[in-house]
Amino acid sequence: MYDKILDICKRRGIVYPSFEIYGGLSGFIDYGPVGSRIKQNVEDLLRRHYVVADGCFEVQCPTLSPEEVWIASGHVKGFADLMVECTKCSEGYRADKLLDDVGVEAEGKPAETVAQLLIDNRITCPQCKGQLSKPYAYNLMFQTSVGTGSKRKTAYMRPETAQTTYLPFKRLWEFARRKLPFGVMQIGHSFRNEISPRQGMIRLREFNQAEIQFFLDPADKKAPRLSEVAQRQVKITDKNGKLHETTIGDAHKGGIIPLGFIAYHLGKAMSVFEDMGIDGSRLQLRQHREDERAFYSSDTWDVEYASDVFGRIELVGIADRSDYDLTQHMTLSKEDMNVNIEGRKFVPHVVEVAYGIDRPIYCILESCLREEGERTYFSFPTKTAPYIAGVFSLMKKDGIDEKAESVFRSLKDAGLFVLLDHAGSIGKRYARADEIGVPYCITVDYDTMKDDTVTVRERDGKTQTRVSISKLREHLMGD
Repeated sequence: MYDKILDICKRRGIVYPSFEIYGGLSGFIDYGPVGSRIKQNVEDLLRRHYVVADGCFEVQCPTLSPEEVWIASGHVKGFADLMVECTKCSEGYRADKLLDDVGVEAEGKPAETVAQLLIDNRITCPQCKGQLSKPYAYNLMFQTSVGTGSKRKTAYMRPETAQTTYLPFKRLWEFARRKLPFGVMQIGHSFRNEISPRQGMIRLREFNQAEIQFFLDPADKKAPRLSEVAQRQVKITDKNGKLHETTIGDAHKGGIIPLGFIAYHLGKAMSVFEDMGIDGSRLQLRQHREDERAFYSSDTWDVEYASDVFGRIELVGIADRSDYDLTQHMTLSKEDMNVNIEGRKFVPHVVEVAYGIDRPIYCILESCLREEGERTYFSFPTKTAPYIAGVFSLMKKDGIDEKAESVFRSLKDAGLFVLLDHAGSIGKRYARADEIGVPYCITVDYDTMKDDTVTVRERDGKTQTRVSISKLREHLMGD
């Protein structure tokens, strides 16, 4: 499956390795013309769910930040993975991933414990079987500098978007009319100098995130809209490793998901992923163990996808971060982050909903790949498909091609993303459109010249319907 996905992605302009003419560089990908459209659709879908439906504000902040930001957040001191190096070939590896490959859980464990686990499990260099060094902490941030001469300052490429959302909190509080709760979304690039990124789109050094920070009154963390997702059936692995099959509502009532606000957003995230085209039967919830959860978080959850290729993939993390971040920045910057509500002065708490973008896109590709005999295609939903339709001329003569171009322009003018293709037989054009997941194909033929109708072919079932050009937009969009 993975090889087939990669082949289509490279040939059809979805995603491919960056810097190919120079031999590539691990952890970086390009989104091609088709992939860029899918990515924009995924981002816009998140905006519809959070900015439109939930009333969140959207911000965009720099990807480069001064060192003080990351000292306050704790990243300079503690944002690290345990790394080992081969004493023979000098290749570097994440120690916990080497253990994970042999079925040993080591994430979050101290270096001494990991070192002993490597010895006990006789782990050697996967490349040359050489002996490995002792594990040591390797900071994942990309360090750089800003300015010149004596004014040169240390800076870092951000490893997450969250911190740059916290910094202007006082301005956002004013924009929110000094009322809690409110949410702030930021979609953008983040950077982590991963030790050994060998999983394509799953682990990148430059990646895309959509992180939403909900600022809450610590005395009021209710979820008024929990009923909207309460009946959703879910599989849950709790912090003790116990599996539950229940509903979001019952999981909250039973104390499995203690905070209603988190329960609501876990259920909402699953709906968001299904809207994208991800197979909902492969989604499950996992609560972080006590030894892996950040010390400042009272509760942290992931929504995971069960991949045929990569196993469990974390798609979104949802955490109650308490008042840690705002307090840290208040302490170092000396800027007051307290709010005053009816005489109560306090630092708001934050519940973070942190989506990846690249990982869900891979999971969409895996979920939507269809193989039917010699026919292979992506069955993307219309919300994430790169184009809603392809417009084809049956013949390149007798004015049919000009008519097809007129139909194409009218759909573009109506705000639809469509493609125009005159090359090759109709069958080949259908196959090309199907392969990149275009839901509909529109054929302009001789009958079109007589009655202004076109043939609309639906991708999955290959059914064909005759539709008036004047009704074409409504037919494609389901209006």
